[in-house]
Amino acid sequence: MRDVRDTYIGQLVAGKSFADIGGLWGTVNEKVSVAHAYGARTLTMIDVSPADSELWTLFAQRQRTLRLPTVECVSADVLTLAEADPCPQFDVVHCSGVLYHMPEPVRFLRALRSISREALVLTSAITATRVTGQKGVLEIPAAAMLCIPALQGREREIVQSYWQGVVGDGAFGLTQQVAEWSVTDFGPWWWLPTVEALRAMCEVAGFRYEEGASSWNGNAYTLLLSV
Repeated sequence: MRDVRDTYIGQLVAGKSFADIGGLWGTVNEKVSVAHAYGARTLTMIDVSPADSELWTLFAQRQRTLRLPTVECVSADVLTLAEADPCPQFDVVHCSGVLYHMPEPVRFLRALRSISREALVLTSAITATRVTGQKGVLEIPAAAMLCIPALQGREREIVQSYWQGVVGDGAFGLTQQVAEWSVTDFGPWWWLPTVEALRAMCEVAGFRYEEGASSWNGNAYTLLLSV
């Protein structure tokens, strides 16, 4: 089945500058190769991983394997990057799997808006409005976001057991406990918005919602956003 992110990127990038935000995790999840295949004019990878991280080495190896042209590699926190003077901008920006790791999601969306000149393809893990786990069922209002540090008791047991069936122990802070929550730590899962909440946050941050699609068996949602 075709990845909806690739479809959206393919509709946008011909002749345009492209940046992939946070694409190092898993290495093969990057989208600069997709943007290149669809004719992007320039390619940039931006990731918070330190410049000496093995992830950058693995990405460089992938570039060579795929025979990609020059990719500008930027080791930076996007929140800080967006506050630079001048702020770098790219015609089309892609970002997957990052939003729910951000303690301040609206601030993060505003940062993405600052660096996006024409469009953003954004994917985030989401929550359904009805979550069924081993301990029961949790009903969630359509306008809500689950604040992971705030989950307690039966609510946490339901959400945790549901996500264990999806990611095992791969959700730090949710299916794995965090010893201490810190607003400078982008590792844990902080938030799980509903689709409605995610869309509203994007619009508040200054984007226009064009269309969207669910993925990952309904546990993630991709939005095509214009500016």
